[in-house]
Amino acid sequence: MTEKLREAFRTFPLANAQELEEKSNVAIPSKQDVEDAKEWVDFKEM
Repeated sequence: MTEKLREAFRTFPLANAQELEEKSNVAIPSKQDVEDAKEWVDFKEM
Protein backbone atom coordinates (compact mmCIF):
# COMPACT_ATOMS: atom_id res chain seq x y z
CA MET A 1 0.00 0.00 0.00
CA THR A 2 1.22 3.46 -0.70
CA GLU A 3 1.85 5.78 2.21
CA LYS A 4 -1.05 8.02 1.17
CA LEU A 5 -3.51 5.12 1.27
CA ARG A 6 -2.09 3.83 4.54
CA GLU A 7 -2.68 7.27 6.09
CA ALA A 8 -6.23 7.41 4.72
CA PHE A 9 -7.10 4.07 6.32
CA ARG A 10 -5.20 4.48 9.59
CA THR A 11 -8.39 4.25 11.68
CA PHE A 12 -9.78 1.29 9.71
CA PRO A 13 -8.74 -1.82 11.67
CA LEU A 14 -9.06 -4.26 8.77
CA ALA A 15 -6.47 -2.35 6.77
CA ASN A 16 -3.80 -3.77 9.09
CA ALA A 17 -5.04 -7.34 9.41
CA GLN A 18 -3.17 -9.31 12.03
CA GLU A 19 -4.64 -12.65 10.97
CA LEU A 20 -6.62 -14.12 8.11
CA GLU A 21 -9.44 -16.60 8.68
CA GLU A 22 -8.61 -19.62 6.53
CA LYS A 23 -12.10 -20.82 5.57
CA SER A 24 -13.72 -17.46 4.88
CA ASN A 25 -10.57 -15.48 4.02
CA VAL A 26 -11.74 -12.71 6.38
CA ALA A 27 -9.18 -10.30 7.81
CA ILE A 28 -8.95 -10.21 11.60
CA PRO A 29 -7.56 -6.98 13.04
CA SER A 30 -5.49 -6.78 16.19
CA LYS A 31 -7.23 -5.86 19.41
CA GLN A 32 -5.17 -2.66 19.56
CA ASP A 33 -6.35 -1.58 16.09
CA VAL A 34 -9.99 -2.14 17.10
CA GLU A 35 -9.50 -0.14 20.31
CA ASP A 36 -7.82 2.71 18.41
CA ALA A 37 -10.68 2.82 15.90
CA LYS A 38 -13.27 2.88 18.70
CA GLU A 39 -11.48 5.73 20.43
CA TRP A 40 -11.44 7.67 17.15
CA VAL A 41 -15.18 7.14 16.60
CA ASP A 42 -15.99 8.06 20.19
CA PHE A 43 -13.90 11.21 19.85
CA LYS A 44 -15.67 12.23 16.62
CA GLU A 45 -19.11 11.75 18.24
CA MET A 46 -18.43 14.47 20.84
